[in-house]
Amino acid sequence: MQAFRFIAVGLANTGLGYAIILAGLFAGLGDILANALGYAGGLIMSFSLNSRWTFRAPPSYATFARYLAVFLVCFSANLAIVLAAREMGFVDAPLVHLVGISAYTILFYMGAARFVFRRGRPFGLAWGESWPELSVLVAVIVAYVLLWKIPVSHDVVWQMWIARQMLGGASLYKDILELNPPLWFWMALPVELVALKLTISSKTAIVSAVFAYLALSIALFASLLRDLAPARRAILLVAAFLAVILIGLPDFGQREHLALIAAIPYAALIARRTDGREPYWAQALLIGCFAATGLALKHYFALVPILLELWLLAKNRRKWRPLRPEVVAMGAAAVLYGIAVVTLTPDYLSTIVPMLASAYFGYESSWLIVLLNPLVLWWALALGLVSVRWRHRNSFTLAALLAAAGFAMSYFAQQKGWRYHAIPTSGMLVIALISLLEFQRFELSILRKVTLVVAMSMSLAIYAAFGPYRNPNEGVVAQLLQHVRRGSVVMMVTANPSRIWPMVDDGGYVWPSRHFALWMLTAFSQDLQKSGELSPKLAEMANLVRRQTVIDLTCNPPDVVIVDNLERSKAAGLDPINFLSVDPEFGTVFANYTKADTIEGFTSYVKEAGWQPSRPKDCRTIF
Repeated sequence: MQAFRFIAVGLANTGLGYAIILAGLFAGLGDILANALGYAGGLIMSFSLNSRWTFRAPPSYATFARYLAVFLVCFSANLAIVLAAREMGFVDAPLVHLVGISAYTILFYMGAARFVFRRGRPFGLAWGESWPELSVLVAVIVAYVLLWKIPVSHDVVWQMWIARQMLGGASLYKDILELNPPLWFWMALPVELVALKLTISSKTAIVSAVFAYLALSIALFASLLRDLAPARRAILLVAAFLAVILIGLPDFGQREHLALIAAIPYAALIARRTDGREPYWAQALLIGCFAATGLALKHYFALVPILLELWLLAKNRRKWRPLRPEVVAMGAAAVLYGIAVVTLTPDYLSTIVPMLASAYFGYESSWLIVLLNPLVLWWALALGLVSVRWRHRNSFTLAALLAAAGFAMSYFAQQKGWRYHAIPTSGMLVIALISLLEFQRFELSILRKVTLVVAMSMSLAIYAAFGPYRNPNEGVVAQLLQHVRRGSVVMMVTANPSRIWPMVDDGGYVWPSRHFALWMLTAFSQDLQKSGELSPKLAEMANLVRRQTVIDLTCNPPDVVIVDNLERSKAAGLDPINFLSVDPEFGTVFANYTKADTIEGFTSYVKEAGWQPSRPKDCRTIF
């Protein structure tokens, strides 16, 4: 009878909600507003009927809080269905809302019967014990609903572009010359495949995948905190949430963002071991596997588990055991990854590594720029606060601090000073400050509490001020390509990929080059300025790049070529067209392009009507 009553209330609620949605759609309110009004209209009625009639449970604030939490989870699932359908082209379709309502009703029944109105301990846990995890779960879902269309950087768009080409048969490091090791692109393959199967955008797919990744990270982190009081768990989980969402906001999905997400549960695991609290072996194994996926993205990130392991060795000494589940998992992952690189992508070692060794120095920044980064100055402040004498030095704060130190060493080792390189250090320091505040909250003076809160807020405010990714060149590129139709072939001759990416992919244009950008122009320019001529290795590379560019342009002749004058780059002083024209065939090809427009250092050239070069052999199809 209880099930019958719930079904009856569900039908009534579904009918009322669907009627309001249809009325909203016919009134022109659109999908989102009509959907929200429909569920808001049925919420009060359903709670009243389910509490008093279906489950015979007197309403209370605790019951309503659980009911509202389940509602938010189920409504977010319904909204995700509607948004995914819109992405696939089903706009303002009543049938889509019917599917969403069905999913919502099934999930709501499970939540109401097993959690909201269950007498005793819902799910075996009292509401007072499990509210931190449920609250953060709702926060993650709400964040996803708000950020599912967040812009991602040019690097992430290029990652997905490469995955799309690989699914179409392109060979990484042969057909596409990318500087980074293959793991990041292998990780993108299933995401891009899902995007193609569901006919959704690559950006929507990768943002969804990253949210699933960070949700798993927080869940693993929460599993290590179950023996703490709810208030303590809440503060630490909020710290992790702020780090992976807010700190990662400007460069969402970057490798450093993924490394931060992967490192949080691993640092907590090592902290737990230093306290003598042994985790379940399966839990440790899963955390080790998870951490390996993010920390293997760059070899620099190995500094994090190394520092944490040295700390554990110093703490446990003779009790230290190297063959633990997480160590075995990470070690096995490292060995398998090394074998995969050698066997599946040998061209990375034979082609890309020598190029990096010869020319990647052009992207290094001066130590003055690296050290005077505002984020680095904030690191110094945070490190000073964590290093002062505290009455209790908790292990989790130290673990987060060591992880931050490992990521900071990675930042300095790369010597670029780029914003996204600072993400994991900043995130771990925020977690360290919040954990210090939490464990000392009853013993701190007001001044120390305020100091910690202000220091933590400074970093969060900096990243919030950055906001989601924005490309400063977007407006200029849009003007130069305003009359170019989707599907046209567009190329930019530049040393900096952010001059044209992600706009070339967002606009639906075809990118003909095997390179992300001609990044090696920076090294060529600096070598020429230093000695007046290229070194033998760079001269050989320059001739190879010229030949590759000619082949790419003749395989897929661009309808528009945009030339960056390089004045705002580290390749300033080098004329890119003169440099490429050393190869006579490039001059012959480029002679068929007519200057069209010049805006802020960018000049566009349009292909002459009717010109089509003879297509070389082995040209690949670009997707």
